[in-house]
Amino acid sequence: MIPDDNHSTNEKACLECGQPLGAGRDDRKFCNDICRTAFNNRRRKDNQKEPEADHRDSPNLRKIYEILLSNRELLMMHSLYKDEPYMLRDPLGKGLNLKYFTSQYEMPEVGTFNFCFDYGYHITSTGRVYIEENVQEIFC
Repeated sequence: MIPDDNHSTNEKACLECGQPLGAGRDDRKFCNDICRTAFNNRRRKDNQKEPEADHRDSPNLRKIYEILLSNRELLMMHSLYKDEPYMLRDPLGKGLNLKYFTSQYEMPEVGTFNFCFDYGYHITSTGRVYIEENVQEIFC
């Protein structure tokens, strides 16, 4: 059988990092939220001189993005000690803002996971927090 060379040349790549997108929706352009955000931030910076771009680069959006990055960094730091779950007061005391996350995923047997980019967390009914590191965000 002759290998299909066209298949590898038609494979889509991430617009930011160039990595193959692999399985998923046909209209995807980025491999993850970090690449999508970096691409759009660079595009906004390049178009900053255009007046219509000002509404997309508002101080409120920038503040929310900073909170999301801070949440991700805090989850990343807590995930280094993944052996046991944390009490909710620990990440809250460090500044975790539960109001802001990039997506949610409901697992019937476990509960709701909130994601800050590629780090997800689950809060149990007893107030414990489980952090999952390097989890690809789930898009519904």
